[in-house]
Amino acid sequence: MDKLLNNPYGTSSIEVMVEENKAFIDKTLFIKTLDQLPSNYPILLRPRMFGKSTFVSMLEYFYDQSYLRLYDQIFSSTKIYQENLNSHNTYHVLSLDFSGLSSKSLEELLDKFSSELIKSIADFKARYPSFKCTIPTKMIGDPIVILNHFFTKYIEWSAKHPNNFPQDQLGYSDSRNLYIIIDEYDNFANKILNNDREFFKSITSKLGFLKEFYSTIKAATDEVVAKTFITGVSSISLDSITFGFNIAKNITTLPSFNEYAGITEQELRIIIPQLLDYKSFNIDLDYMVDNMRQAYNGYAFSKKAKQKLFNTSMCLRYIDELIAEQGYVDPNLDYDPAFNYDLTKLYDLIKYTDPIDLNRIIQTYYDLQVFEINKISESININQIDLYDYDTIISILFYMGYLTIKPEFEQNTPTDKLLLVCPNKYMRQIFRKCFVKYYFYSQDDFLKNFSFNLSCIENNEDDLSPFIKSCEEYQGGRLTNQHLIRMTESELVAILKTKLESENKITFKDEFPIQVPSIGERFIDLYIENKAYNSSYILEFKYISKAALQKNPKLIEQKKNEAKEQLLIYKQATIFKNRDVRAYSIIFMDCQCVHHEKI
Repeated sequence: MDKLLNNPYGTSSIEVMVEENKAFIDKTLFIKTLDQLPSNYPILLRPRMFGKSTFVSMLEYFYDQSYLRLYDQIFSSTKIYQENLNSHNTYHVLSLDFSGLSSKSLEELLDKFSSELIKSIADFKARYPSFKCTIPTKMIGDPIVILNHFFTKYIEWSAKHPNNFPQDQLGYSDSRNLYIIIDEYDNFANKILNNDREFFKSITSKLGFLKEFYSTIKAATDEVVAKTFITGVSSISLDSITFGFNIAKNITTLPSFNEYAGITEQELRIIIPQLLDYKSFNIDLDYMVDNMRQAYNGYAFSKKAKQKLFNTSMCLRYIDELIAEQGYVDPNLDYDPAFNYDLTKLYDLIKYTDPIDLNRIIQTYYDLQVFEINKISESININQIDLYDYDTIISILFYMGYLTIKPEFEQNTPTDKLLLVCPNKYMRQIFRKCFVKYYFYSQDDFLKNFSFNLSCIENNEDDLSPFIKSCEEYQGGRLTNQHLIRMTESELVAILKTKLESENKITFKDEFPIQVPSIGERFIDLYIENKAYNSSYILEFKYISKAALQKNPKLIEQKKNEAKEQLLIYKQATIFKNRDVRAYSIIFMDCQCVHHEKI
């Protein structure tokens, strides 16, 4: 086979990818799409770990004059090279990256913001030695003054070095040739929002310094700034831009940019063989992609999207793990270390959601699993609200990647509403853990002291009574009438699974996917693998309330039959061939197990 390429995981510079022989997912045609936009000041948002910074690097090397010498080396094998766009390497690019900024006070923030500007200007000077711009010490700590100083020097430079600038009809140099690219525009603001909402409001308000910063850029569009490109994660800080830079256009949900970041299935099937000799691991490519689809796929950013996307960093990190292990790893178990960050971030969001709307979201998640809103909020003003309402929190969850748009090609019935769903198992796990934490947060002492009785499973026994009894004790110690009113089978499993994971004794998998011959894919409520005995426990949970039983006295019998039918199908799964499989139906009514049996 051909020599494998290096994994680009953790690398955003396109020049480094070329120099270090790293695989490259060709998104270059989106440069042409960007060129054809009616707006020269687009804002394009995507969730974390989607490859935004790689696209930013691509723009820098494509548009900046100083990288003309590298144009053939970097782009000759890409799709955009065949387009012969005249715009390549015709601008001067000032690139700003706000991903590393954080602070606890306005003074500290201004100092760090100034440092980032000075660093970017220094990089600009290194690429253009004839450009002279010294930042006086007295300006440090005032990013607005620094930016205006840079613009002034840029205009002076255009007059002295006309060959570096396009000419107007009269032959004069046009100083309006600067392309400003801002990566992670909202990163530092989101960090501040997590820790100090009042501080966040002060910097993002109409009187805050961010509004003035973007007003300065807008003012410079008359003489200096020809284009901008702004990317980040959410629209929570977008008011700072729209207040001061109201000519900027949020293009996040345009169908033409749906795949500008992220990986399509076709791209994944191309890059896997470039990075991994999967055949030597006895892995079938279709099987590998199918499993990755459950864990990392499902994203769409427009109702008119033609296909869904995998999370870029998750896929590359997973392939890296396969290379390190020299064998197959189940992607449903192999979660990114960023999982805990995502869980914490989601919990921070729901803490500030109106309780009525939050209960509606949780109920929708478990019952319908499809969220309806009229449109995504393009700009969310935290300064005007204390608690997120339904449309606002759904929009934020979309921008953060916890929810995604259900495209029209997946809808059975067309609707004018925008439908959003949880994209994949990774995000469903986060939602469930977050909801459990939300409801049980005040009872941490019980959580720390309680432990399930797992001896029957550890010893490979048939009788699960000790484990089930401990489940009853846990439920009884945790659940209140408020919880029981809205309890579902999925939530019951989520509550148990969250606690089981914290004990770290045995590996448990919920919603475990299996393939059943002649039937297709099915999901086991709770799957337990005892490697010491080469045995598997598959548990199918059912839940009923006392009120439901009163209305239908035959409900327990119906649930028993449903569980038995499902388990008999599960046992036929390909994965259980030549394996000791023990299947159990378990029925809870409120906090009590009213039936359990081995099938």
